[in-house]
Amino acid sequence: MATTPGRRFFDEHMAYIYANKIDQMIDDQYTQDAVLISPFDVLSTPPPHIVRGNKALKEFFRTYIDWQGSINVESLYDFAETENSITFQAIFSSRTGKWVVGDAWHMRDGKIDTHYSFAHRIGEGLAAAGGKS
Repeated sequence: MATTPGRRFFDEHMAYIYANKIDQMIDDQYTQDAVLISPFDVLSTPPPHIVRGNKALKEFFRTYIDWQGSINVESLYDFAETENSITFQAIFSSRTGKWVVGDAWHMRDGKIDTHYSFAHRIGEGLAAAGGKS
């Protein structure tokens, strides 16, 4: 079975995150004026956070990855794509907990212009559970 364009985009997105290549991910996968709406409590103001523009996205994602540490995707499901969107849900574990997450990416010219993120913590993090972090 061939990998779809949306799944290739997702796999590349995760490869950037695993390699901690945040600036390259934003440059390659987000429009200059992209907007992220995130529920993660990683900034000095309470979520949800509305992050606008390439520079702010880089700062936000660096902070987010520093907070999460290593991310282990346990399950990816409800993956769907259209010519201008990708959406999915996943379960992952990190140092901050076990999470059920969902993302919806609206695309323009092959890049994310609007990134909606949803998350709910459902358990302890990798270190607390005896796993690697």
